[in-house]
Amino acid sequence: MARKHLTLLEKTEVLKKLSAGTSATFLAKKYGIARSTVSSIYKKRDNITATATQNYCGPGKRKTLRTSELPDVEKRLYKWFLEQRRKNLPVSGLILKQKAISILDKINGNRYGFVANDGWLQKFKKRYGVRYLKISGEKLSSQPELVCPFKRVLQEKIKNMDLKPDQIYNADESGLYWKLLPGKTYVSWAEKTAPGRKAEKQRITFMACTNASGRHKVKPLVIGKAKNPRPFRNVCLPVHYRHSKSAWMTGAIFKDWFHNLFVPEVQNFLKNNDLQLKALLILDNAPSHPPENQLQTSDGCITVIYMPPNVTPLIQPMDQNVIRLTKLFYRKSLLLSIIEAEKENIYEAVKEITIKDAVFNLRSAWDSLDGAVIAKCWKNIFESNEHFDEEDDIPLSVLRQQDIKKISEEVINLLNHLNEGITHTPGDIGNWNEDKVLSDIEEAENENENEEEDVQLVMERPTCSVSSKDAVILFDKIIEWAGHNNTDFSDIMVMKRLQEKAIQINLNLRKSQTKVKNYFPKM
Repeated sequence: MARKHLTLLEKTEVLKKLSAGTSATFLAKKYGIARSTVSSIYKKRDNITATATQNYCGPGKRKTLRTSELPDVEKRLYKWFLEQRRKNLPVSGLILKQKAISILDKINGNRYGFVANDGWLQKFKKRYGVRYLKISGEKLSSQPELVCPFKRVLQEKIKNMDLKPDQIYNADESGLYWKLLPGKTYVSWAEKTAPGRKAEKQRITFMACTNASGRHKVKPLVIGKAKNPRPFRNVCLPVHYRHSKSAWMTGAIFKDWFHNLFVPEVQNFLKNNDLQLKALLILDNAPSHPPENQLQTSDGCITVIYMPPNVTPLIQPMDQNVIRLTKLFYRKSLLLSIIEAEKENIYEAVKEITIKDAVFNLRSAWDSLDGAVIAKCWKNIFESNEHFDEEDDIPLSVLRQQDIKKISEEVINLLNHLNEGITHTPGDIGNWNEDKVLSDIEEAENENENEEEDVQLVMERPTCSVSSKDAVILFDKIIEWAGHNNTDFSDIMVMKRLQEKAIQINLNLRKSQTKVKNYFPKM
């Protein structure tokens, strides 16, 4: 029989039952251990009780009573950790390691050369029962106790309106530094070419909005700083574009989006799917979102409902993977553009990327989202589980991480292609994808004035170096290539339609030229 090791929690249970009069023989049989082990646990009862009760999260799964080589340092670190938790401040592993060294320096100047490595960190977490939350949005400042009451209100609203998943929507905004590459990439390049050059950090805001079935992805809204960015000249954009001084959402922009963009598009989707013209939009309580009474159609059939403060990261569908995946797909396109440019260094390739490239790549990323993946992101807001665990790793308890893992691996491979010798990890990709907001001063320092300069749009037809006749021939080659490279049939049909458009334009051009010739007599 293999030797069994009890956790501290199990050992404390044994001690409680011994104190209550339960026999050692019965406990040995129940826990699958020798009777001598029960006696040993009883002899060490003071040490076990002291160790188990000192932890913030209780004894947990810890099994040994082994103490730290630096107990004073760890006690101070643990006390500091609890203070940060009480303030709802996030604490990462790196922060804990740096704080440990700082405490040791203050105590004895780190005479023993202590290194706060990952191995020490894991042991510290086990010794003190420290458990990290997967932070999504503002997880640490969330209030899980408000989730279930809101779910009941939402379900009642859906029932009263008699809505199907196709008629329930959620929208959320996110910042995107559309030229920014991971820190390792820039450091690697800078060390070889021009140390001290700053990374590109221009930002746009985009609105992600889908329905609960995942069948309707609303056309993205993008907000930039410039009213008419130069690269948009004579371009039919694949997104809705608005501008604000800070490139953030404003109440006026949101109200305009709801009434003039969202409502017509939703009504069109409902008509095409033989659904009643009514819908509900679920929103968070961001300051830029107008009051409910300003966000409804005149007949009240399309309206909004606001989530309570501090539950958004826990249940808002767009926060559960939709935005994260969209950004990953975007960054994959960004890296492919840089690789395709074949410039001498990364900086030159990034410099040539325009905001027009950004919105086209963003739309491509949005179109890459699978409806089934989107539908999974709604599970958290619809599930009726009344026992909501605030310590759950949200959204990891709901999402299939292979969705993130697959695209992350593709992004890592592209980064490794750009920077041979530099290893990128999923953690690096996650940090890159967070788009941590810079201060206004930092953004101003990194703003490319030439890129964002306003121009008066002149609606003249731009000259094209590729004729319609040449386009027809090129599409023939592209379609042939696609057929031999496992390209999805729907993508090939898109190219076929474009080829047909080029053929039609070429025919119209021929007719026009024939009519002009009729004005001249034959010689």
